[in-house]
Amino acid sequence: MERYLRRKRLGSVMDEMGLRALIALAAVMWFVRLWGLGMPALLAGLALGLMGQMALTRWRRRVVDRREQALRCQLGGEMLLEDMLLLPPRRAHFQAAMLLGQRYPLVMERVTEDGMLCLSSGERLLVSCLRKAPGSEASPEDLLACQRASKTHGARRCVLCLTCKCSAAARAWAETSAIPVRIISRETMLALAGQANPATDAQLVSLGKRRNRPGPGGSVLRTILDRGKAGRYMFYGTAMVMLYLFTGLKWYPLPGLALVLLAVTGRYLDREKETL
Repeated sequence: MERYLRRKRLGSVMDEMGLRALIALAAVMWFVRLWGLGMPALLAGLALGLMGQMALTRWRRRVVDRREQALRCQLGGEMLLEDMLLLPPRRAHFQAAMLLGQRYPLVMERVTEDGMLCLSSGERLLVSCLRKAPGSEASPEDLLACQRASKTHGARRCVLCLTCKCSAAARAWAETSAIPVRIISRETMLALAGQANPATDAQLVSLGKRRNRPGPGGSVLRTILDRGKAGRYMFYGTAMVMLYLFTGLKWYPLPGLALVLLAVTGRYLDREKETL
């Protein structure tokens, strides 16, 4: 896991070697200053340097463990919220209430299509999950829909859990509306989801494969032989061949013929691979 937390592995190795060498040199120089240059000072300096190396190794390990846990929580929270976007409404509301239950005292009563009815300090409230893409924003209309649902189910107030951003207009509406609305931001939901569901090794492997998956064009060869590029290949290839015929320059025919070959190959080879 440690190698995924480093941006430049070679640079990290060089920094590590330089730091360890500096610790050893400082330890030796300390005893040389105290006792003068001699075997006792060198041996004592090496012993102190070795202790410093061991302390540095343990500190590095603790730092890496903390970073690994933070990374697992971050990725696990993102994957859990992404899964909530595809859940049915009842399950999404139930999942949001379960996440809030880690931090706030909630007694869950029943789940509806509009949200999860809960008791908090003797007061009934509606916990609802607004499932929108991370790049979108919650609007006052979304808050109004949650308020209508809470009034329909007899809740005194509502809690809206977001998987997206919250607009300034929505926050202003929450502060001035008649029915109190508590907005749980996406960042808070990510923290709660990561705490409840840190990413496992299998999930990290699956996430890495998904992020490294080729785009809609498929492999590099399939991208090059895209049927939509055949026309341009043919145009530029024919133009280079014509330039060779008019100028006689030797660096035109080979690239021109290569482009014509790509155009023909992409035009007829890709026809059988076209799928939805």
